[in-house]
Amino acid sequence: MKHFGALLFVALATIVVLLFLANPTLLGEIWLWIIGFIGYIILLVEKGFKAIVGSIKSDPKIHPPTSETPLSFSDDQLTRKVAELERKLQQDEEVNSISPSSAITVLRYLDDGHTSLGLIFLHKKFFAYTLEDTHQSEKVAGKTRIPSGTYQITLLKQDTPLTKSYRQRFPWFTYHLELENVPNFSNIYIHIGNTHVDTDGCILVADGVNASSPSKMITHSRLAFERLYKKISALLQVNEVVTIRIVDEDWFEQFQLQPT
Repeated sequence: MKHFGALLFVALATIVVLLFLANPTLLGEIWLWIIGFIGYIILLVEKGFKAIVGSIKSDPKIHPPTSETPLSFSDDQLTRKVAELERKLQQDEEVNSISPSSAITVLRYLDDGHTSLGLIFLHKKFFAYTLEDTHQSEKVAGKTRIPSGTYQITLLKQDTPLTKSYRQRFPWFTYHLELENVPNFSNIYIHIGNTHVDTDGCILVADGVNASSPSKMITHSRLAFERLYKKISALLQVNEVVTIRIVDEDWFEQFQLQPT
């Protein structure tokens, strides 16, 4: 029986060698398949590990909530908070100094070191959520949000690769909305995206937000962008001056509000 097993092994080895000699590319294909299979196993193990770690971190008995817990906009407090903010904006003299027909305000409320989240108001009414890169004391290319301030929005009438891509996807799109004269920045757009990976200093807009997860993100971005784009582009087409005011997180103190 032992001799039979040895002979069988030799026969199979001989067949494999002859097969590879007859088709040399087969070895490469099998090797790629093995590498891919190993990578898949590693990915499954990594996801399982992250799921276990995530479940531990989310256990309130192990990590009780603190006062630094990010704002949550998943309950009725959102409606009350937005209504309160709208009232405050109506009373803000600096906002009132901007033309009511074209005033856009972004209130940043959270920066976790990777992502900045905010609320965008159009005509002093809540419109959507925003996402930007984090604040950096010294600009890091592609990873830094723009300074707070007031900027004019125009249509950047250049056929950039991103502009061409949007035009192919959306029949209502012509050119990107650009923030002009941003110190130390250029080509700052308002556009679609979900995480800080999707922006190089630009402002992303969306109808939903996930502020409680470790990786902050916004959702339903295309719908919010389409609404905002159509409103702003309509104003620009009739030569209306459109400005956007961006306020850092200290507006909590300015408006005498407390994070929920």
